[in-house]
Amino acid sequence: MGEKNFKARFLYKLNDDWKAYQQKENTLEAIAFQKGLAGTITLYKEAAEYGPKSILETEQMILAQEMGLYANSPEMLSSLIPALQELKDALDCFEQVYDKDGYTQSSKLFSGKNKQGGLPLDTVRKFISSHQARLSNRLKENSSRQEKKVLLQRKGNLKTANEAYKKLQRKALGIENAKGISR
Repeated sequence: MGEKNFKARFLYKLNDDWKAYQQKENTLEAIAFQKGLAGTITLYKEAAEYGPKSILETEQMILAQEMGLYANSPEMLSSLIPALQELKDALDCFEQVYDKDGYTQSSKLFSGKNKQGGLPLDTVRKFISSHQARLSNRLKENSSRQEKKVLLQRKGNLKTANEAYKKLQRKALGIENAKGISR
């Protein structure tokens, strides 16, 4: 009777929690929040229009806000702190891609396994890749459709930034018209 009773109580509690969650999501405040996220998505789309550095700077603002407002567990801190450092490093090195000679020299320091399509996997591209993975993990969490749309837009912006940055890399390396060689 003990285990069977426990399982019944546990299932009842799970169902009760789900009902409470659904009620919470349908409050006037929650509905207003969801509508507000549509405007946020529009701003994320606009950020993508200003180029890869703007996208990274936008992510920096978001991560700083998440750190200040939402970081409430060691697990979240262990994700946000490195993300902010990686992003700072990426922004610090971003301008190097505009120095053709300097970038060509520094690209020689990257071994074959640290290149993709013949282009260095530098701090900018490494940040973009790892941050896309972070956002993908967050998409697995329980959140509203609108919140997931925001995360998908952010991932889309990072993809746009990566493609634009690869064009800048090709230009700096003098291989603008070449198709990269995959590893």
